[in-house]
Amino acid sequence: MKNNNKIKSIFLILVSVLAMVGCNKSFLDKYPETSMNQGSFFATPNDLSLYLNGLYGIIGASMTDVTSDNILSTADQYEYKLMRGEVTSANVGSWGSNWTTIRNINFFLDNARKATGSQADINNYVGVGRFFRAYQYYEMVKQYSNVPWFSHVITTSDSLSLYKTQAPRAFVVDSILSDLNYAVANIQDGTSKTRITKWTALAGLARIALQEGTMRKYHPELGLSDGNRFLQIARDAALQIINSGKFSIYKTNGSALHTKAYESLFNSADLSTNPEMIMIKAYDLSLNVTTIFKNVFNNTSGLSRDLMEDYLALNGNSAIPFQQVSGYDKLPFTGVFANRDPRLVQTFMQPGYIAPGTTTATIPKLEIGYVQEKYYPLTSDQIQLGGGTGFDDMPIYRLGETYLIYAEARAELGELTQADLDKTINILRDRVQMPHATLSDWLANVDPRQVSHYPNVTGNMQGAILEIRRERRVELACEGFRWQDLMRWGVGKLAANNPQGMYVPALGYLDVTGDGVPDMYIGATQADLSKVTSGSITKYSLDNALFSLSNGTYGYVQLKSQLNKYNFVEPKYYYKPIYDQDILTNPHLAQNSFWK
Repeated sequence: MKNNNKIKSIFLILVSVLAMVGCNKSFLDKYPETSMNQGSFFATPNDLSLYLNGLYGIIGASMTDVTSDNILSTADQYEYKLMRGEVTSANVGSWGSNWTTIRNINFFLDNARKATGSQADINNYVGVGRFFRAYQYYEMVKQYSNVPWFSHVITTSDSLSLYKTQAPRAFVVDSILSDLNYAVANIQDGTSKTRITKWTALAGLARIALQEGTMRKYHPELGLSDGNRFLQIARDAALQIINSGKFSIYKTNGSALHTKAYESLFNSADLSTNPEMIMIKAYDLSLNVTTIFKNVFNNTSGLSRDLMEDYLALNGNSAIPFQQVSGYDKLPFTGVFANRDPRLVQTFMQPGYIAPGTTTATIPKLEIGYVQEKYYPLTSDQIQLGGGTGFDDMPIYRLGETYLIYAEARAELGELTQADLDKTINILRDRVQMPHATLSDWLANVDPRQVSHYPNVTGNMQGAILEIRRERRVELACEGFRWQDLMRWGVGKLAANNPQGMYVPALGYLDVTGDGVPDMYIGATQADLSKVTSGSITKYSLDNALFSLSNGTYGYVQLKSQLNKYNFVEPKYYYKPIYDQDILTNPHLAQNSFWK
C-alpha cells in the first residue's frame, strides 16, 4: 500500500518549492540577493529536504522509444525533423530552460552548508543536490557536447562568468564525475524507491559512465581516447550494485492480475516493494498523479519489424537468430510470434489480444507497425476513463539495466567471461525461460545481421558486444534508451532507415486476430472497398492510406510520411546546434563545430 498522506504532503511541498524557486527566462536571471531563501530557510536538514523535493521532476521515466529504429510513428518529433534536414541554428530553440534548472540546483548547493544539525544528514542532501546537477548537466552534454560549466549561482555583477564560453566536454564530464562520486560517497543507504539513495547514485554513475565511455570509443571526432576509463567506472559501479545484495531480478509474480513477471515490471500499480527496482516513478489515482500509458497502445506509434526481428527464435533447447527460421521474411502478422523469446509477446501485442474492458480482439492499425503492449495497463479503469488516467508505476533505474551495463562494459574492455554472462544476461533469460547464452558460441558464430547493424564493432570480442546489444535492445525495449544507444555507438544511420511494419502477402482479405476469419481488407483504390459488405471488417485503400507496401501490392507496411525522407549526416547530427539567439545574447558562445 502506498502512503497517501506522505505523497500528498510531498505534492504540497513541490507546489510551494516551485513557487519559491520561481521560473527564470534564462540562465542570466537571478534570485534576489537578500531573501528568506538564503537566510532563514536553509536552517535545518529538513529545509534541505523540502527544497530538493522540487527538483525530483527532472528525473523522468519513459514508456516509448520514439524516435528510433524501434518505432513507426505518425507523430513528428525533433529527430524526424533533424533527419529531414529541417533543423537549423535559427529554429532549433533556446537551451534557456536547462540553465534555469542548473541555477536552481546551484542555488541550493550554495546555501545548503548554512544548515545546522547532523553533518551526515547535511552531506546526504548535498549529495542529492550534486546528483541532480550531474544528471541535468549530462543531459546537456548528450545534446551539445561542450557546454559552459557553472558550479555556483552567478550574479549580474559577475559579467565574466555570465558571458563565458563553453567548457570542453572533457572538463565538464570530469566535473560531472566529481559530483557523482561525492553523491555515491555521501548519500545515505535507504529503502525508498522514490527518493534518491546511494544506490540511485551508483546506478546513475554506471549509466552515465557507459554512455561516455562508448561515446569516446566510437566517436573519433571528439578527439578523446580515454573511453576505457569510463567503461571501467561503469563496470565497477554496476558491480557494486550487483554485489550489494540489495536488489534481485523479479521472477515470481505474486499478483493475480499478471501472468508474466517481465511484463509486470511495466503494468503494476505498485512497484515500491519490487526487488528489481532501484528507483521508480510512482503514480496514484487518488492523488490525481497520473500519466498516459494507454497512448502507447494502437495510437500514433508502434513497434518496427527491425525490432521484432532482433528477438531470438527457439530451436529445441537453443536460441537462434530469427533469420535462421525458414521463410522468416514472409511470415504474416499471425506467424511471427511462435517459438520466440517470450519477451516478444510481453512487449508486442500478439494476434487475438483482448484489451481490458473489451470483449473482442484488437485490430492493429497498420500504419503504426506492430502494436506496443509493454506498459499498457491491465485494468480497465485506466483505459476507459479520460486521457491521462494511467496510474501504474514506472521504472527509472532497475537491476536489469545494471546487469546489461556491467556485461557491456566488460565486453567493451575485452574482459567478458562466461561467469559474467551467468550472473547477468543468463539471469535475465532465466526470468523468461530462455536458453542460456554461452560466450564461446557468441564469439564463434557472429550473427551477420548484427554485423550489418553495427559495422564499427571489431576485435576479438565482436560477437559478444553484438549479442549484448541485442539483449539490451530486447530487455529495454520501449524504456527510452534506444535513440541514445544509437548515438553513443556511432550508428545513427540506423534511425534513418525506412521503418517497416508487418508483412502483407497480398491485397484483399487478411486475418490479423488468428481465428481464421478475415477481419481486415486492403484494396488498391478507394473504389475497391465497395467489395466489402461486412461492417465488421477494417478497410484500407493504398491510394488513401497513411502507408504503402514495400513491393507495391504486397510486402512490408511502410509509413508514407517516413518513406525515403530521412538522412543521418555524420557526425553533425550526433550533436545539437546552439540557437542563434542564444549566441546573440552571449557572443562568447561558440556554435557547435559540426554545425558551423
